[in-house]
Amino acid sequence: MRASKRLLKNQSRSSGQGRLRKVQAATLLISIAPASWALNTGTDLDLSTLPIAGGMAGAAFTAPQEVSAALFGNPATLAGFKGYNFEVAAGLLEPNVVSTQTSHGYSNQSISQARNYVIPNFAVSGEVSDNITLAGGVTVDSGLGANYRTAPITAGAGLGLGGAGVGGAATLPLTDEFISFSGNFGAGWAVTPDLHLGANVGLGFGLAQLGTVGNTTGLQGLSGNFGGTTASTHSIGVRGSVGATYAVNPEWTLSTSVKSPLSYNYHSILSTSINGYNQYQNAQVDQPLEVQWGFSNTSIKNLLLEADVLWKNWSNANLYKDVWQDQFLAILGGQYRLDNWSFRAGYSYATPILQSSPNGTISGFKGIGTLPFNTQVPGVLNSNDLVRVVQTTLAPVIWQNTLTGGLGYNFTQNFRLDGYGAVGIPQNASQNALALGRYSVNAGEWSIGLGANFKF
Repeated sequence: MRASKRLLKNQSRSSGQGRLRKVQAATLLISIAPASWALNTGTDLDLSTLPIAGGMAGAAFTAPQEVSAALFGNPATLAGFKGYNFEVAAGLLEPNVVSTQTSHGYSNQSISQARNYVIPNFAVSGEVSDNITLAGGVTVDSGLGANYRTAPITAGAGLGLGGAGVGGAATLPLTDEFISFSGNFGAGWAVTPDLHLGANVGLGFGLAQLGTVGNTTGLQGLSGNFGGTTASTHSIGVRGSVGATYAVNPEWTLSTSVKSPLSYNYHSILSTSINGYNQYQNAQVDQPLEVQWGFSNTSIKNLLLEADVLWKNWSNANLYKDVWQDQFLAILGGQYRLDNWSFRAGYSYATPILQSSPNGTISGFKGIGTLPFNTQVPGVLNSNDLVRVVQTTLAPVIWQNTLTGGLGYNFTQNFRLDGYGAVGIPQNASQNALALGRYSVNAGEWSIGLGANFKF
């Protein structure tokens, strides 16, 4: 009888320890899974960091005023660039992301240190015949970054699990970074004076890392220190685009273009030791299919107005489809010329990008360290709670409104300087993760840029 009581007592203690271990595992998964992506509207920069188009919120798919916007936007517009054109420029992009984790009376704030992104841009074009223009150039077409090494994300704050005390069950120095360089070659063909067609092909070079870098706390009782789960990797990919413009009359021009997905395969980017042996996991990251349509108008002397709409197919793009949904962007821009000066302004609106019911895994990862993804703990963690937290920590591309302004000056007929400034107005978002509490984020960004244009 005493043996039976001891057995029941041991079983009860074992069951309680098992439940605690599940809560600890869920807590660690919540804090690790956010190593995902975010920077601009989505991760595509489109034309928003170019010296002229940037001042018009990226509205340059129909009537671009610089060769780089034609090359990296709608290639049909290259046919309108006569003679030889050369542009060199750079932009500075500053994302600001603040994550707040609140649970059981405890609150922790983590500020991402991923900042100071320089966006180079170079493009040149030449008119090889009366109706054909060729162009080439290099730019950064997409990117993201988040770095919580000095201000770790806390999961299970206030639960006091795993020996972490008041500070929470786990604090992790998460980091991720993704930068995609694109080398484009394009051609524009003036089929008639009113109808222009174009195409380009781009070779992408992507750099990425994803995981933890530094010391972790609150995990030793569970499965050890997870301070180094990532590596810096790179990959290459190819994408193309086609486009058309049609001048309805001298004042109105219509445009449309389609850009194919760009796929990167990052090998051995994240480590795990689930199933009893160490292994490295790969990640496929796709920049999405993009469809554009728009128009420009010059009815008022010296005034150019343009409106463009972009549709981005995030729901079919690997990795992003686990956290984001398809998105529309409405872009409005204007330019007024007065003597040698050009004054520009723009506004863009993006529909919400976060999925309301995200998937339970990211890029098909099995896990990180000894812990699996897509885990459910009854009463503690839903199967997609991990990705809900991802959305509000390192994938919070939540700002929807961007305001821009720009200024240009023509020194001669052959040379001008242009600059822009842009502000993505900060917004807030939050998600609840059952027993682990509430995850909130405030995110926005600003950007400035300068470029020189030469025409011969």
